[in-house]
Amino acid sequence: MSKKVKKSTKALCEGETFEGWLLEKQLGSGGNGDVWKATRPGQGPSAVKFLRSITDETYERFKIEAKTLERLGVIGGVIPMLENNVPDDKTASTPWFSMPVATPFEQYIEGRKVFDVVEDFIELAETIHSLHLQRISHRDIKPANFLHYGGRLCLSDFGLVKYPERSALTPPRRDVGAKFTMAPEMRRHAHSADGLPADVYSFAKSLWIALTGEALGFDGQYNPLSTLALSRYLPKTYTTTLDRLLEECTDTDPLRRPVMSSVIERLHEWLAICRDFHTRNLTEWTELTHKLFPLGVPTSCTWKGVDAICLVLAEIAKTPSLNHMFYPTGGGNTITAVSSAAEDGVIALHIGDKSVELLNPAKLSFESFGTDMNWSYFRLEAAPIEPSGVKGALSTDKMYEALTEISPGRYVPYSCWDYNDYLGEPLPDAARPAGRFLSGSFVFFSTRSIYNGVSGTYDARHNKMSEDEFRNYISRNADHHHQSKGTD
Repeated sequence: MSKKVKKSTKALCEGETFEGWLLEKQLGSGGNGDVWKATRPGQGPSAVKFLRSITDETYERFKIEAKTLERLGVIGGVIPMLENNVPDDKTASTPWFSMPVATPFEQYIEGRKVFDVVEDFIELAETIHSLHLQRISHRDIKPANFLHYGGRLCLSDFGLVKYPERSALTPPRRDVGAKFTMAPEMRRHAHSADGLPADVYSFAKSLWIALTGEALGFDGQYNPLSTLALSRYLPKTYTTTLDRLLEECTDTDPLRRPVMSSVIERLHEWLAICRDFHTRNLTEWTELTHKLFPLGVPTSCTWKGVDAICLVLAEIAKTPSLNHMFYPTGGGNTITAVSSAAEDGVIALHIGDKSVELLNPAKLSFESFGTDMNWSYFRLEAAPIEPSGVKGALSTDKMYEALTEISPGRYVPYSCWDYNDYLGEPLPDAARPAGRFLSGSFVFFSTRSIYNGVSGTYDARHNKMSEDEFRNYISRNADHHHQSKGTD
C-alpha cells in the first residue's frame, strides 16, 4: 500500500486565497482533488486542479497527469495545461495545475440533436485515435471527463493515463476507471490490461449515455434486442448499423472490439445513411431481407396461409417509408401496418392513419437477383372474393370496390366518408375508407428502388403479367442495369 505523507485537512472555501489563487467557484471534486474556477492578480479566470489528498500513489498520478498534458501541449480535443506547480518535495506546497475554463458536458449536451451529438463524438474519437497512435490510453473515458472548449468536445482528467514508458502504479486486483463505463478487463486485471480497447469500450458506453440521456449507463454488452436498444430512445432514427457498432465495441473480449479508427469510419457511415434517404432506404430494405432470411437470401420464396403472409407483410410495413406497394389497378402507396379484417380470411393493409385496402391473400412471393437488393420485390396475389353488393362501389374492371367501412365488415358507399354522413348521422369514430380488392396482384419494392423511380411502372404492368413473366422482366432490367454500370 502507498504511504500517506501529507493530507490537506483544510476545506477550500469560496472567496479565500489558496496557493496564490483567489477561489471563485468550485467546478468539481474527486476522491483526491478539487477543481476551482480561480484567478490571480492580472490574470483572467482559470480552472485550477488542486491535489487535496496526497499519498505516494496519488502524487505520482498527479505528476503523470501534468507530465502527459505538458507532453501533449496544445492538441485539439484535449484540455491544455496552462501552468503547474508540481514540486519535487511533495510536502513543500499543495500541488496544482491550471487549465482554461470550459463548459461541462452535461450542460453542453442539453438540447443537442442526435446527429450533432454523434458529430461531437466523432471529433472526440479522433482525439482518442491520435492518442492511441502514440500508445497513450486515457483509461477513464466517461461523460464527466468531457468538456466543451475551443468549439469542440475535449478530453480532461488524465489521472489514470497510461503510455509505454510509464511505470505501473495500479496494484493487481485493483480496478481502474468509471464504474458505469469501465471495460470488464479493467475491473479484473487493470494493471496488465491493454488500455486501448478499454478506451473503445468506455467510449461506446459514453456515446450510449449521451444519446439516451441515461446517466447511469448499463452493465455488460450492448444488446439491440433488449431494453437498452437505441430504437426505444430514438424511435424515428435509423439505428441498425449504430446498434451493431455499439454491440461490437462493448464485447467482453477486448480482441473482438474494433479499433478507434474503425469506430470513426463507421460513425461517419451511419451519419451518411441517416442523412441520405436513398442510401438509408436501400440499406433498410437489404436489412429486411437478411432478417427474413438470416441463413442466406434465396432467389425465390413463397408463403401461404394468412398468418404467415401477415407476419412477413408486417415486417415490410414496420419501418417507416420503407416500402412502396403497386396496385393491380394502377398507382401505388405505402403500407404502414397489417391486420386481420372482419371478413373471414380477409386482411387489411393500412395506408396512413385511417385508410385500408382489403383482400383475401392467396400467397406472397419474394424474388431477388443477386446481391443488389435494389431489384428484390414481394408479390402478393389476392384470391377472388364476391362483391359487397354496395351500389356504385364496383370499378369498371370489376376488380375493386371503393367503400366506407362504418363498422367491422359493414360497408356503405364511399361518398359517406367524403360527407361524414350516413342516413343523416355523422360517421362513428371507427369508420374508415376502404378499398376492397376482388382479385389481382400487388408488388412491393423499396421506396428508392429503381423500379419505383420510373413513373411508367405505375401502370400496373405487374398485374398484366404472370409471376414468371414479371420476374423475367425484372431480371432483364437488373442485368441491363448491372452491365451498364460495369458490375457483375
